Amino acid sequence: MDDMYDKLRKIEALIANTSSEGEQRAAELAKNRILERIDDETIEYRLSSASHWQKRLLVAVCNKYGYKTYRYHRQKYTTTMTRISPSILNTLIWPEYERYSALLSEMVNDITDGLIDKIHHGEQEEVVLSGEIGASS
Repeated sequence: MDDMYDKLRKIEALIANTSSEGEQRAAELAKNRILERIDDETIEYRLSSASHWQKRLLVAVCNKYGYKTYRYHRQKYTTTMTRISPSILNTLIWPEYERYSALLSEMVNDITDGLIDKIHHGEQEEVVLSGEIGASS
């Protein structure tokens, strides 16, 4: 089973790096054939993310492999639903999402730190108060 996932990753790399439309189409067809072979019984999953950006990332990873996402009425915006096999979710979709999510968090932290440095001109000092909170006598 791991062999098929390795093949799928290699095909994804080929799709991303090829400039020929014919090669890309052939790689897409090969990807679909592999997905059909490893796609066992699908289950509806409710996937939650911490932020709007992470949800968009999760949806993009699902769509990359041909899995459509949706949301039911009155569900939180950071929740997405999809029908997918447990093996594909656990070995392909979720690890890739976690890898990209870590990169996204790192980039957001770098951007935030840079913005704060510009606002405070490099002076980041946090005041720490000690004592009890409440009415003073």
